[in-house]
Amino acid sequence: MVELICAPKIHHDQIAYLKIITEEYVHSRHTIFPNHPLKPKHHYLLHYSDLFLHFGPLIRLWTLRFESKHSYFKECARKLHNFVHLCKTLAERHQLLQAYLSSGPLFAPAVQAVGETSEYDEQLYNGLIQESVRTAGLMKETTSEVSAVRAVIEHLTDIIGVRNREDLLFVEPDDIKPFLTPIQSRRLVQVFRKASGQLPSTQPNVSNTSWISNFSVPWEKMPTRLSQALATGGMAHPEDRRIMIRTVVEGMRVHCPNPNRAACGEVARAIVSKYPATFADKTAEGEQLGCGYYSLLKQLKTRVEHVNRDNVSSRIRQPRKRSTRENNEGDVAIKRGRSELDSYGCINWQPTTLPEGETSETLETKRQTMSTVFRSAGPQAIETTDVNTYMSLTYIYQRHMLNSWPAPTLCEVQEHWPFLFTKRGLCTHFHTLTDIEVETRLSEALLTKGRRILNFFQSQRLQWNKEIEHLLRECDSAKLNHNQIATAAILLLMKYFQEKEDSIFILADAFSTKMSVEREMTLPITPRVIALGKNSLTPNNFMSASRWMISLEGKVFYEPEQMHDFASTLAVFFASYYVFNLEYQESASITLEMIQRFFVRINPDMGTKCPAKLGTSRKTGRVVKRKVTSICPRITTFLQWLSEFEWRTSN
Repeated sequence: MVELICAPKIHHDQIAYLKIITEEYVHSRHTIFPNHPLKPKHHYLLHYSDLFLHFGPLIRLWTLRFESKHSYFKECARKLHNFVHLCKTLAERHQLLQAYLSSGPLFAPAVQAVGETSEYDEQLYNGLIQESVRTAGLMKETTSEVSAVRAVIEHLTDIIGVRNREDLLFVEPDDIKPFLTPIQSRRLVQVFRKASGQLPSTQPNVSNTSWISNFSVPWEKMPTRLSQALATGGMAHPEDRRIMIRTVVEGMRVHCPNPNRAACGEVARAIVSKYPATFADKTAEGEQLGCGYYSLLKQLKTRVEHVNRDNVSSRIRQPRKRSTRENNEGDVAIKRGRSELDSYGCINWQPTTLPEGETSETLETKRQTMSTVFRSAGPQAIETTDVNTYMSLTYIYQRHMLNSWPAPTLCEVQEHWPFLFTKRGLCTHFHTLTDIEVETRLSEALLTKGRRILNFFQSQRLQWNKEIEHLLRECDSAKLNHNQIATAAILLLMKYFQEKEDSIFILADAFSTKMSVEREMTLPITPRVIALGKNSLTPNNFMSASRWMISLEGKVFYEPEQMHDFASTLAVFFASYYVFNLEYQESASITLEMIQRFFVRINPDMGTKCPAKLGTSRKTGRVVKRKVTSICPRITTFLQWLSEFEWRTSN
């Protein structure tokens, strides 16, 4: 079929034969592959024989050359990323290309600069190679030696691609290994580099950081409005901040064309330390967010990469050398003991001093007494003064079991410390662990900051995707109470960060019990909030729930009777990560870090509570390597947008 269709000449008998074999082909394909439907081009194939009779050989009508011509315009449009007057832009680019191609020898020096040389130049460089071989003492006047040198010259020019003197810099001993001994190869390469007039650097384009200590930010070049903000300690206008970033990067590139991340970090730290009120990453309460300069570092590094987008030589980096441990373990992190991650955000993770007047025996006696009280009086006994006192005194004993390795299961912890699986017992333990009243703080934050987040999304509807728009329509359809505002704020954040709802929430029937949930559902190992919101009267969504449960390690440990609203539910859910030394699940790590930093206001300098080296791409859904940073860049971006939005609306 291909031979007949592409033939420059064809007989009428062959056209009839083509009609027969195309019909057989289409029929056979449909019979052999019934699950693969025929495509339109298979239908067009049946008409080829008729088209031959009307137009003659079809090879003279094909459009492949038009597609080739059009590919140039498609490539230009893709690389330019500029769709203002696109037709004019493409026309200008095409005419410039045509002028260049028809210019003849006018641009010969420029062509030679990128490696395209004339026949005379090739002979010249072949002579240079031959002279280098003689200088290295590798060639004698014998026929075999001369033929070997010719083979080296042909190999370097035809295979390796040497076209000019500078290309000799990049020849390595392995390139000529088939023709010479290792010593001869190294000697010849050394002569090549001397002939080119310079020796290559063993570490090209590595940023020299000695300039950082003497670098001073050119504050005199800053806008007047920014200078006033620096003097008064006010927040910088977004436009002024961008101008400042451009000015600082311009000054940095005087010393180094492409400053690395460490250099940008030092400059960002110096700026924030000098003007913390204007540039530091802070919460609305004035608390430092992470290291305090991460958003400024991100802007500086982004600007550096932007100005070097066309400068390939300045963007060359040495490949990172993987350690032996990384090579052996791969990307799978195997936890072999307790680490700093377990004490992340804690101030009293492992106490060492027993309470005054207490011993190990007395603490064990108090633990047994509390277990007896729990079996007789139930979880309500946590409200009594004696149990509260015993829980406070045995805190060091609780941490000793929770921090032990191998880590105990939560069922074992519950057997020893049953009151730790009540809302009050868990929140009291969390307060001792972090010095934060988690339920009070979350109740206040969800009420105030939840409304701010909801207002931020509602005021800019055209920017969001369909999922966020659908949730906003649900919020508009009814007057929201406090629980619904808090739930909507968390769900909006999850959709903004492109994390699935089921990575934190599970929807169950409104009248479900602990036993029915564990029996009918397969609960994940990581913590989940089980929203009891399914019934025949209200919509089947998380915002309709008025009762909640918390599951850990595939079991329900906290029932609805202990949690009267969504804030208390979220407090128990969040506190369980810290009390029980749990890690954030990767599928919801950004939202959990947002709750940690923005609502609960736990802002340690070190990384995050999600150590996973691999994660699922929010865009493609494929498994990718995670970049571990001191604070998630998407969180800093969102908080910056939120603050700029509120700054604009307030002014």
